[in-house]
Amino acid sequence: MFRSAVALIAAIGLLAGAREIASAQSDPAQNWPSKPIHAMVPLAPGTGGDVVARLVLNGLSQTLGQSIVIENKGGAGGTIGAGQVAKADPDGYTLLFHSSTHVIAASLYTNLPYDTANDFAAVALAGSVPSALVVSPGKGFKDLKDFVAKAKTTPGGFTYASAGVGSTTHLTAERFRISAGFPAVHVPFRGGGFQPEIMVGRVDFGYSPIATSLPNIKEGRLQALAVSSPRRASALPDVPTTLEAGYADSDYIIWFGIFLPVKTPREIVDKLNLATRKTLETPALRDRLAGLDVSPMPMTPKEFDAMVRRDIVANAVLAKAAGLQPN
Repeated sequence: MFRSAVALIAAIGLLAGAREIASAQSDPAQNWPSKPIHAMVPLAPGTGGDVVARLVLNGLSQTLGQSIVIENKGGAGGTIGAGQVAKADPDGYTLLFHSSTHVIAASLYTNLPYDTANDFAAVALAGSVPSALVVSPGKGFKDLKDFVAKAKTTPGGFTYASAGVGSTTHLTAERFRISAGFPAVHVPFRGGGFQPEIMVGRVDFGYSPIATSLPNIKEGRLQALAVSSPRRASALPDVPTTLEAGYADSDYIIWFGIFLPVKTPREIVDKLNLATRKTLETPALRDRLAGLDVSPMPMTPKEFDAMVRRDIVANAVLAKAAGLQPN
C-alpha cells in the first residue's frame, strides 16, 4: 500500500510538471524572456542617441537577466532598421530602440515599408534630451538675437548642419528657423559627425544633442546660443531657451523609446514596460542619464502610443511648412 501511495504521488508530480511545460509552450509570453533579445538601434554609432540606447539596453539586460544584442543600422532616416523590426516575429525577441526621428519619417517618406502608427507597439520611453544651437566661437555672435539679425541680412541666409534629412537635428533647426523667420540652407550629414564643420566655420550653425556637444562647448570649441527644450538644460544653466529669447513655438525635444512589432502579446509589452521603468529607476543609470541631460518620461504603453500618434500629426504639419523632402 505504501508503494502504491508513493507511485500515485510521483504520477501526480509528473502530471503537474507536464501541465506546466504544456502551459509554457502554449503561452510563450509566460516564460519570456528565455533567450537573448535582438535590439535594433537605427542610429549612427557614437551619436547621442546611440549612447543613451546602450546605457538603457545594457541596464535592461541586467533587469531581465537575459542578453540583449545591439545592432546599429542607420540610413534613410532610420527606416531601414525600423522596417526590419516591423516585419520581425512578434515574439518579444526583436525590439526597436529609436528616437523621435521615428515619427518624423512618416511625413517624409511616402513609400515606407511599414505604417509608423499601426505596425509597432509602443512600449516605454527612455527619456528626452534637449539640443543646443551651436556655432563657432570665431563667428563672434553676441547672443541669439544677434545671430538671428545677422542670419536675416546675410545674402542667401546661413547654412546649417544636421544628421540627415528628416533627423531630429534637422527638424529642430527648421522649427527654430521658421519661428525666427530667416532663410537657411540645409547641409545634411550621414549621422551626427557634423560638429567639426561648425567648429571651423564651414557651416554656420546646427542643433546638436547636449549629450554629444557638451565637451566641445565646455572646452570652447563650440558656442551654445540657446537650447531647444521648454526649460533650461541643467548642464547649461546659463544658456537660455529659444522660448525665453522670444521665439514662439520654437521648442523641440528629442525623445528615445522602445518599440515591438504590433502583434507582440500584450503580456510581453507590459512586462518590457515594467522592466524598462525599473531599470531607469536604478541609481547608477539614473545618474549616468542625468549627466547627459536625459529627462525621465515615465509612461504606460497606452500613453506612449498616444504621444506617438500626436507627434506624427505635429511633425507632418512642420514638414509641410518647411517644404522638407527626403534625400
